[in-house]
Order: sequence, then C-alpha cells, then structure tokens
Amino acid sequence: MKTPSSANTDAKSTAMKTPSSANTDAKSTAMKTSNSASTDAKSTAVKTLNGKSSSGETSTPKGGSSVCVVSTLCQSTDKDTKTVHNTLHPPSVPQEEITVGMTVLARRRAICWKWGKITEIVEREDNVVKYKVSFEEKGKVLVSGHHIGFQCVPKVTQLFVGSRVVVKCPGDEPKFCPGILSELPTRKNRMRFLVFLDDHASIYVGLPLLHLVCRPLTDPLDDIPDNTLRDFIRDYLKAWPYPPLSQYSVGRPINIELNGVLKKCEVVQVDSSLIQVVFQEDQHKEWIYRGSTRLEHIISIKEKLKLKKD
Repeated sequence: MKTPSSANTDAKSTAMKTPSSANTDAKSTAMKTSNSASTDAKSTAVKTLNGKSSSGETSTPKGGSSVCVVSTLCQSTDKDTKTVHNTLHPPSVPQEEITVGMTVLARRRAICWKWGKITEIVEREDNVVKYKVSFEEKGKVLVSGHHIGFQCVPKVTQLFVGSRVVVKCPGDEPKFCPGILSELPTRKNRMRFLVFLDDHASIYVGLPLLHLVCRPLTDPLDDIPDNTLRDFIRDYLKAWPYPPLSQYSVGRPINIELNGVLKKCEVVQVDSSLIQVVFQEDQHKEWIYRGSTRLEHIISIKEKLKLKKD
C-alpha cells in the first residue's frame, strides 16, 4: 500500500510527463503533416508540369498523332520547339547497319534515285565512308550515306517532321524522289504523310511509299539543291506545328507564280493542306501546298513583312 507522500509524487510525475509527451506527439504529428503536405504538393506540381509537357498543348491541332512520340513530346515550349526545328534532332533509335550486298535506293541524279546493290564500302583516311553502288539498270556510282536509302519500309517510331526520306511517286512511270517529311498522319489529313519533294512538289503518301535515307546529314536541309526551296522548308519547320496556311474553296480563281511570273489559276480540289489548281494558260494541273511561297497571297504577306522589317 502506497503512502500519501508516494501517491502525490507519482501523480506529479505523471502530470509532468503527460504535457511533455502530448507536446512531443503534437510536434511529431505537425511535422509529419507538414512533410506529407509538402511532399504531396511537390508531387502534384511535378505531375502537373509533366502532364503539361507530355500532352503538348501545341501538338493537338497538328501532328498530335501517336505515330511519332518524339515529335509530340518536343512541343512543350516555344524554346524547345525552336531548338528541335533548328537542329532537327532525330529520334534516339539505333542506326541500321549498311552491308555489302544490301539492296538500296541510291542517288543517280539530283532528284532521281534508283534501285541498286552495295558492292563495296570504302573507308578513307579522313574517316569518310563512301558506298559503291551498282544499279539494276546498269551503271555504278560512289556515294555518301546521305545519298542512299533503305529498301525496307520504315517504322513509324523512326519518322518525325524534318526526316529526310525518299518517296515512290505514283505515275505512268513511277520514280523515286528525295524530300523532307512535313506532316505526320492525323485525322485531318486522313492518316497520311505529307512530303515536300526536292523537285518543289508536295505530295501525300502512305507509309509503304516511304524510305528512310540511311545516313542523313546533321542538317538534312543542306542536301536540298535549290536555295529557295531550302529556305521555305526551313521557315516551315521553324513555324511547325502552326505553319501559315491560306484557306481556299473549289472554283476560286487565284494567281500562282510559275517560272517567275504570276499565272491565273482556278482551284479544282482541296485536300487537307494541299490544293489542286488548273492553269488557265495551258490547262495543266498541279498540287500546291496552301502555304507555298508561290501563292500570290503568301507573296503579298512576305513583301509586307519585309517592308516593315526594312
């Protein structure tokens, strides 16, 4: 049996421990809550930021297809977009090996590529690699890696806006022409690829008609022979995914530049980013990109901008 003195001592001890313990528990709980809230806030902020950059606000209207993850992920900010389009970084995919005996498309003339086989790989002292190609239609040529294309159809993950490709152009005599990939498949363009060809033509094609250039230049645009076309595509890539486009309707009369002179035309068809026009002078038809610098409307805008700048 405890004495009154012992009971009082125990009571005082308990009373002193209780507030201290309560304060400690309260502080611990407050710290945990604060840390938890801070962690949750940081997590939410990161999720929000990641959500914005990965969804890509600029990727929805144009090129927002899952066909090329790289092209949509690179649209998070204007700064990132300009960096991508100025340097034209390809997706991080391993390069396919080029071997002797491989069937390839090789450049025979500036805008004419033909099928052939690699007969020899020449490695020079300056570390430059050349490929000797024997064409199916007779003849041989020694070319660089940016003047040969793979035989196989590329994977969609290898394609991005700015890719250097070779396209099989339909016609009475099908030909292969190099160009720059300028649109990825979307619902708006009926799931096709738009390509600006080196011969100034613009064409929509399906995946089976595309061939990737084996070893494109650091800046693929350097391989385009015409300066005017090169500058146009460079401006297009800087403005992508919002390049300037003029609206046209079937039957509308317009003026289009041909050999340095504006000619009268009429719109025959409208197909996504392209219009087909017929020239009144000789009735020949041509597909034109709706933002082409050959259109009178675009020419007028550029002249006004130039005057403002001057």
